Amino acid sequence: MAMTLRLDDEREQRLRLVAEEETRSMHAVVVAAIDDYLARRNARQFGELADEIIERHSALLARLAE
Repeated sequence: MAMTLRLDDEREQRLRLVAEEETRSMHAVVVAAIDDYLARRNARQFGELADEIIERHSALLARLAE
């Protein structure tokens, strides 16, 4: 699947500088940023789900800890 990414001039220039610093393509920098965002989002969702389970089963968890 192809996607066109439109950036304003400032973002494009900042992206270009980062890519040059890291000797990577702008595409590689963008893909890495998307992967990082998705990983952090999934971790946050997992944390929220774990918190919900802990809250829902707090009495059971307390008994197991004894």
